[in-house]
Amino acid sequence: MTRASGLAAALLLPLVLAGCTALTAVETASPASSDGGSGQGEEHAGDEHQGAGHPNSPHLLAEGRAFDPVADDVDPDANCDGRGGRETLTSFDRAAWPDLDLAAGDARLTCGNASGAGWRHIADGHTGDFGELADLVDADWEDVAWFAIDRALEQPTRVEEYRDDIVNYDVLVELVDAGAVERSWMVTVGVGLGSGQIITSFPDEQR
Repeated sequence: MTRASGLAAALLLPLVLAGCTALTAVETASPASSDGGSGQGEEHAGDEHQGAGHPNSPHLLAEGRAFDPVADDVDPDANCDGRGGRETLTSFDRAAWPDLDLAAGDARLTCGNASGAGWRHIADGHTGDFGELADLVDADWEDVAWFAIDRALEQPTRVEEYRDDIVNYDVLVELVDAGAVERSWMVTVGVGLGSGQIITSFPDEQR
């Protein structure tokens, strides 16, 4: 398994201990240029077919793709059982962003730890935040979180520089009911540029 370097983890630890809400930066407006597919594999091929059964029922939509409780079902907690914090849980495709001179690449989600970074940190600090979205569509919080992380990295609404070694990939997630947007959230995914590690992810309601 690929492991994040100890140096990268040490550099990121003070940031996450300071609180995830600190991952806020000045927006850099630019159209996203996304290469490649989802970090979750073939189950997400053919985005144009996603959400076809949802037109008249409440559903979550993120940059043209609807959340599907069946296709987007994941169990990262089980996959991290017995694994060290630095072990990679999965890798997501990460879009290029020319305005910040960012080439396309990968973003690694490690199992992490509650007080540091990675999946266990997201689960410890943001289960309730993602749960609010999940409850609206009768889904599990981790499925919605995984879906939003994937969309933010692959098809971001915007990308912001937090500091020299950390970038926030943001995606707008909307609750759509009978064709109308009822509520929306900007989901942020903080990525360490040197390590390629996903530090955290959380939603921020917009309306």
